[in-house]
Amino acid sequence: MPSESWQRNLVGIWVGQTMLMVAFSFVFPFLPLYIQSLGSYTDTEAAQWAGVIGAASALSMCIAQPFWGDLADRYGRKPMVLRSMVGGAIATFLMGLASSPAQLLMVRLAQGLVTGTVAASNALVAGSTPRHRLGFALGMLQMAQFLGSSVGPLIGGFIADTLGFHAAFYSAAALMLMGALVVFLLVHEDFTPVLAGAPRPGIWAESRSLLKIGLFPVLAVVIFMIQLGGTIVTPVLSLFIAELNGGENAATAAGIVLAATGAVSAASALIIGRVSDRLGHAVILPVCLAGAALCYFPQGLVQQVWQLLLLRMLLGVFLGGLMPSANALLAGLVSSQRRGAVFGLAASATALASGVGPLSGAGIATFWDMRAVFFTTGVLFTLAYVWVTIGFRRHEVPKNKAAAGSGEAKL
Repeated sequence: MPSESWQRNLVGIWVGQTMLMVAFSFVFPFLPLYIQSLGSYTDTEAAQWAGVIGAASALSMCIAQPFWGDLADRYGRKPMVLRSMVGGAIATFLMGLASSPAQLLMVRLAQGLVTGTVAASNALVAGSTPRHRLGFALGMLQMAQFLGSSVGPLIGGFIADTLGFHAAFYSAAALMLMGALVVFLLVHEDFTPVLAGAPRPGIWAESRSLLKIGLFPVLAVVIFMIQLGGTIVTPVLSLFIAELNGGENAATAAGIVLAATGAVSAASALIIGRVSDRLGHAVILPVCLAGAALCYFPQGLVQQVWQLLLLRMLLGVFLGGLMPSANALLAGLVSSQRRGAVFGLAASATALASGVGPLSGAGIATFWDMRAVFFTTGVLFTLAYVWVTIGFRRHEVPKNKAAAGSGEAKL
């Protein structure tokens, strides 16, 4: 592959992924508020419904991701990116037509089966990027996610407060289709399947093979814990902001907090991604886990929206470095031809956390209060730091120096 090809593909995927994440952030941070607009639901009931709906989507995605990852290694990563984008657009449009939480539940269950854009994009980029630039490239993709999370809530919150939540869903679906068109036109993949013409192991045999790589379970668990920590807060964050703000312009206030967090995280992902290529991904990951833990505890003590805003912005500094470092370490475990499988299986861990997290957050808020959710998340990131520190001491960690660019494991 020409030396410029990976850069061109990275730009194309970055643009498409940014558009997709902007679209997702139009609506999903405000899901509890949308549920309340569909009927007479209390904050607790809305949080419970949001937890169940999120769990349904995550469960179906958890089951489907290894299958899509295997297909990516067999037939190409670009078709998987396009499939997930178009599928997400259709599901999001249908969510805008929902008239009850039960209908939302059904659509989100189907959405989980056909989406998974992040894993597909990671596999595509990691499959063509030189190993010593993986931190930068995956940091760019993480930047796209956070950038979308910063711009999307502002636009989505404004649309929801002025035109209604249904209009926000329709706008999001249109933007997702535009992102798919960008990828279709700009990204070129010279795909050669591994062991072309030879038999390949089945999905479950491939998964078992990956689980035997010593560091993979360590990374899979920490990725699960990172995603769990982020999604535990999801059902209550907008409701908590509404409580702090007295209920006035709740969607807009939540959008500002989410936007600021996303903007800081986006800048951090790009900067820390480059730094991790030099210092080592195994150095950056524990530091970011510890920093995130320290930022979550005081969020449960705030009394004003501006206090939460400052703490969430500080949190964004550390969130930006988590997934690029973890994903770069994942990519270094296997040859480029198997990265669809490795990211697909890791995506199952992410999806499982996305299901457990909202349910856990809703349960904690129900039995205690919303502030307890932030304390719990701080404990979770502390445990993740301990887990990954011990794991790195027990298992050999792939090196990512420029001199090691051709030293991938050929497993």
